[in-house]
Amino acid sequence: DYFATGKLELDQAARIIEGIARGCSASGCALIGGETAEMPGMYPAGDFDLAGFSVGAMERGTALPAGVAEGDVLLGLASDGVHSNGYSLVRKIVETSGLSWDDDCPWGPGTLGAALLTPTRLYVKAALAAIAAGGVHGFAHITGGGLTENLPRVLPDGLGVTVDLSSWSLPPVFGWLAAQGGMAEAEMLKTFNAGIGMVVVVSEDAVADVTAALEQEGQHVSRIGQVLAGQGVSYQGQLL
Repeated sequence: DYFATGKLELDQAARIIEGIARGCSASGCALIGGETAEMPGMYPAGDFDLAGFSVGAMERGTALPAGVAEGDVLLGLASDGVHSNGYSLVRKIVETSGLSWDDDCPWGPGTLGAALLTPTRLYVKAALAAIAAGGVHGFAHITGGGLTENLPRVLPDGLGVTVDLSSWSLPPVFGWLAAQGGMAEAEMLKTFNAGIGMVVVVSEDAVADVTAALEQEGQHVSRIGQVLAGQGVSYQGQLL
């Protein structure tokens, strides 16, 4: 990890390192090093740059996706909110809404800013538990591009997916963003995670075991669709 600022503020740095440590603990990994840099004149007061990366290892021949086939089931894992994408649009919507970051959240407790910065849910331990249960053919992390652009990345040529939008409830943060921004459903599904932060592609006969393993790790699991012959993502039902 690399942390750079104009002047090192110890309280600020301590909070950042504490957050990184919590993320490492939640993912079962270790923070093994880092660097801080003071660059007077490069950053306005209170501003900083933070960069980091992770390194993992796996046995040869265990890479995913693998074996994705027609009839496989899509299990959606709930997100905790906006997660880490779409914030250019979020900032614009807040600006045009007339609210400030410190105003009361329109759909829940706390401030609007705190609600929109709910930390990203980490799926590492849950994903490993699902793999151990057997029958997992792939994972699609729903980040920038939403379900529409991320699901095809785990599909071989000749296969597509159908997603039932009525199989989970849209979290209120996304309903508020859609209403304030005048967003159509298709735009929402290509911009935000819409309440599904990770999708697990599972063989039909392994659904029960994988679901149980994911729930044991504290995940809320919904059966949201299926792999079919074709291409791309098609939707049934309504989200908004």
